[in-house]
Amino acid sequence: MITVELLSAPGCANCGAAKALVTKLIEQAKAEIADLHVEEVDITERPEVAVKYRVMSVPAIAINGRLEFMGVPREEELRRRLLAASRAGDHS
Repeated sequence: MITVELLSAPGCANCGAAKALVTKLIEQAKAEIADLHVEEVDITERPEVAVKYRVMSVPAIAINGRLEFMGVPREEELRRRLLAASRAGDHS
């Protein structure tokens, strides 16, 4: 299973763009990645997640428990990392 955590906060100027990008890519990637789960994490409600990833600003994106992006990622880079995570899971 691939788990994507989108860390955000109320009033975040770029969180909407990050959420739209993640949602779009998840829908596209479901054809190639069978078990893909996305969780949006409001760090004001769950500050322990921000501490876990040492996140000082949002948006931030973690894939399988590893912080991968701070800010809004480029679409092709997010797609590449999702596919890499799925291949890594195939070999474990």
